[in-house]
Amino acid sequence: MAKLTFWGAAQEVTGSCHLIETEGLRILLDCGMHQGGRQAERRNGEPFPFNPRQLDAVILSHGHLDHSGLLPRLFKEGYKGPVYCTEATRNLLAIMLEDAAGLHLRDVEWENRRRKRAGKPEIEPWYDMDDVLHVLEHCKGVPYHETRSVNGHVKLYFRDAAHIIGSAIVELQLEEKGRHKKLVFSGDLGNPDAVLMKDPEIVTDADVVLMEGTYGDRDHRTMDNTLEELGEALQQASQDKGNVLIPSFAVGRTQEMLFHLGVLYKQGKVPQQRIFLDSPMGIEVTRLYTEYMDLLDPEDLKKISVKLGDDPKSYLPML
Repeated sequence: MAKLTFWGAAQEVTGSCHLIETEGLRILLDCGMHQGGRQAERRNGEPFPFNPRQLDAVILSHGHLDHSGLLPRLFKEGYKGPVYCTEATRNLLAIMLEDAAGLHLRDVEWENRRRKRAGKPEIEPWYDMDDVLHVLEHCKGVPYHETRSVNGHVKLYFRDAAHIIGSAIVELQLEEKGRHKKLVFSGDLGNPDAVLMKDPEIVTDADVVLMEGTYGDRDHRTMDNTLEELGEALQQASQDKGNVLIPSFAVGRTQEMLFHLGVLYKQGKVPQQRIFLDSPMGIEVTRLYTEYMDLLDPEDLKKISVKLGDDPKSYLPML
């Protein structure tokens, strides 16, 4: 009988990591960082609760660090197998993991300077850039809607989760002693009312569903109300000759904000002010979005008259 063990994202939101054991195979769904303050992040340096060398495959739902951020450490600890993900996720990992490794190595360098002054022994980084390269070298891009064999007993199928670029709902067909079972892992699901991404695809059948519920206990305000408030803030700042600072995650949220500003600009609701995107990672990820516009909602792209490969300046000339 197949066994499913939750090693993260249970009684917490971050640290997605789930182990499937079936027919002698050990498959890891996600390998994410714990986030949310120093105490949570200390767990990222703890030993894995399983032997990375004994894993046969890793399947990744998407590129956010709370789902992918410990992959370099997994390879450092001896994993040598494939990482199945969409091609867009693989390219996003090249940006995300390199940035995370750079921050981690700088933190370790700073901590070791402090320890040296205090006469304490130095600490070792959890992983380095070589480990990031090993992750990328072992990534196997799988298109949406194509069945891939992980081995003779497990088949993999990706659907669009519509969370961020390349995000996937993972479907696994498991065969045990001639019996077939279907396990569905939602990863993080997008909001059908969100912009740029298409709606999450519908799964009509499954024997076991492993689903996220980050916002399952609350209602969100409507997007129309949010955009109306944003437009009013921009116009008020223009009248006051002031500036508007908009903090935004580099992946997903930044691209959505550029889209909303583009729509407001076309509607004449954004004053002719300069717009600065002050985030090297945000700029890189935005370029990646332009390479994968076939994964975006065509109806949303029509609203800003953008086509494959267009730079954001085509719909937001003051950027």
